[in-house]
Amino acid sequence: MAQTTLDKAKDAVSKYMTESQKIRDKADSGVRATYSSVKEMNEKAAAYAEANIAAGFELAQRLLHAKDPQEIGAVYQNHLKEQMEKMAEQFRELGSLISKPPPVDLNK
Repeated sequence: MAQTTLDKAKDAVSKYMTESQKIRDKADSGVRATYSSVKEMNEKAAAYAEANIAAGFELAQRLLHAKDPQEIGAVYQNHLKEQMEKMAEQFRELGSLISKPPPVDLNK
């Protein structure tokens, strides 16, 4: 009788450990998916910042070559229009990344 009780206890602990591992694996998968999403968002944000800085330098270069105040105004207005369009697209892309649910592995 004691052996039967011991065997049942071992079996119960074994099942518990198996289920516990499955839960840890699911949690790890969720953490990896979240990290991947955050990493992708950070990389995009850094790329956008670099592009926006480069656009600022391009504006400065164009302004240096402007011949009169009217051309300066036109260059600046064109730059503002382009940047507003680019930033709107950047915000849309970042928004889609934020709202995208992390991938779920249904096999685990």
